[in-house]
Amino acid sequence: MPLLSTTLAAVLALAPALAGAAATDAASGGGIAWRSIPGGAFRSAVRFEEERPVLPVAPFQLMERPVSNAQFAAFVARRPEWRRDRIPALFSSPGYLGHWESADAPGARLDPDAPVVHVNWYAADAFCREAGGRLPDFLEWEFAAAADATRADARHDRQWRLRQANDGTPHAPDAAADAPANVYGVRGLHGAYWEWTGDATSLLGGGDRRGRDDGDALQYCGASAMAFNDPADYGAVKRFVLLSALTPAATLGNLGFRCARSQP
Repeated sequence: MPLLSTTLAAVLALAPALAGAAATDAASGGGIAWRSIPGGAFRSAVRFEEERPVLPVAPFQLMERPVSNAQFAAFVARRPEWRRDRIPALFSSPGYLGHWESADAPGARLDPDAPVVHVNWYAADAFCREAGGRLPDFLEWEFAAAADATRADARHDRQWRLRQANDGTPHAPDAAADAPANVYGVRGLHGAYWEWTGDATSLLGGGDRRGRDDGDALQYCGASAMAFNDPADYGAVKRFVLLSALTPAATLGNLGFRCARSQP
């Protein structure tokens, strides 16, 4: 999959979001549970530039649950430059953590264990870097999300697919707090919240934005998808279309994130 441009990557490297051993220990102590995903040959619903229907997915680890309000509040406490009143202008957006009671705390009216939302790509990337990981690629997310509670790939089950039409809403298959984990032990991939991916800024939907001269050339550094191999894979297609329409500074009330890391 295409990577972020060298220039943007260099800028991000200057941000105080680099991972270190102490930061990794602190984040792990904050309740992050990692689940191993074996990887393998995978037929994506999305037709990427490689023009191969089956792509390799390397083994990786994924957070069991999305990052919560409490976990992100702890991150903001450690890295106050990511408070909504201190975030650098380069990474800011009007809605960033705007629903929190204060700049450094979600407040009592928000469930501390609920997924954090109104977080832009930059902040999500910074959190994952500090946790010793990264945002998952879309293909990794799709691979993990193809599983249900008993099958590594449940996409052949038409009824299972139809339920995913409610992804990103309170009626989603995994929206309930007691929804079962999938076969890898990962929860909430088909929940009430969309999730950022590391390559979100290079995904393409209906139109190719690479040629647009709108001041955001660095955000769209390569073509990813030209069409779909399987448009009936509702869960993957809906999320791909959503992410392809966002800029890194965007925030949504039902958009959160979880982290991944490569297997040693």
